[in-house]
Amino acid sequence: MARLIGHAALAGLLFLAGCNSSTQPTTATPDTGTTPSVTRETATPEAETPPVTPMPAQTVIQSQPGPDGSQVDLMKVAVTGDILTVTLRCSSSEKINSESFRVPSISVIDDATAQRIAVLKDNEGNWLASNVGGDAIMAQCEIKPGVIWAKFAAPSPQSKTVSINFPGVAPFDGIPVTR
Repeated sequence: MARLIGHAALAGLLFLAGCNSSTQPTTATPDTGTTPSVTRETATPEAETPPVTPMPAQTVIQSQPGPDGSQVDLMKVAVTGDILTVTLRCSSSEKINSESFRVPSISVIDDATAQRIAVLKDNEGNWLASNVGGDAIMAQCEIKPGVIWAKFAAPSPQSKTVSINFPGVAPFDGIPVTR
């Protein structure tokens, strides 16, 4: 029986020796009688992200003089579904120049039918336009341009152009509609 236990012990030692026979050297840690501690690694910073590429400047479709020496640039006239969105940019050489445009006076004219289209309202009766206070769009027409927009019912599909009217701004006539 002692011989059988000796063979089993020898087989166990050979098995353990085979498990440690990797190509990497191992180091024994002295038994200090303490619980092993956690080793923390310092996180390496992520690779730097590339710099943000600025968006290309939007093309101005048409510019018109606005109130108090401001300039109003038509930036976009596009139909999505049954909605026409008109986006404008207002700027001035003055440091402080705020303008207001009465929403009931803003309109789009369908050039094919001569029909006047007013700014849309949502289900609660609010104008579908930017920066509305009361019944006026408030625009910051300063050195740094302010963007304003309004939504209208889309003109007929046969209409290729529209005319846009904002109070105090010269009209934007014959503007192509993007569909």
